[in-house]
Amino acid sequence: MSKELGNELPDDLYRALSAGAAGAAAGTAIVVSTIDAEGWAHPALLSAGEVSARDRHTLRTVTYADSRTTANMRANGKVTLIFVDERMTYYVKGTAAEAPSPAGTPEGFATMDVTVHQVLADAAGPSEGSATITSGITFARAQPLTHNKGTALDP
Repeated sequence: MSKELGNELPDDLYRALSAGAAGAAAGTAIVVSTIDAEGWAHPALLSAGEVSARDRHTLRTVTYADSRTTANMRANGKVTLIFVDERMTYYVKGTAAEAPSPAGTPEGFATMDVTVHQVLADAAGPSEGSATITSGITFARAQPLTHNKGTALDP
């Protein structure tokens, strides 16, 4: 059952995202959902290195410039980011606006600042017994990326 927390990132999520990829478990994936031109939800996955907290009311994402996710954010700005692991489950709803890419961002990527409008925390309700989240979505790389070292995408 979700509980509304307001429009500010809670401490644990803020700390994890402020530390960048170092604040999240290696290989943690973040679900991002945008709305396409037909009104359908469009899901995608970002790595912890592609999402950071600028402050408690603003997230920054880095996505492929020519992706549907980026096109949807440019078109209508609506985005929900879903953070799930064994420690926390949060749904962050916001409005995205394109921002200048930081120095060192590789060619072909777009930077978006997301103004946080609503944060929901999710946990098992009384009717769900002692259900707990045991992990989030994770991934592994066969080979480390080399084009991201020292950039905003450095995982």
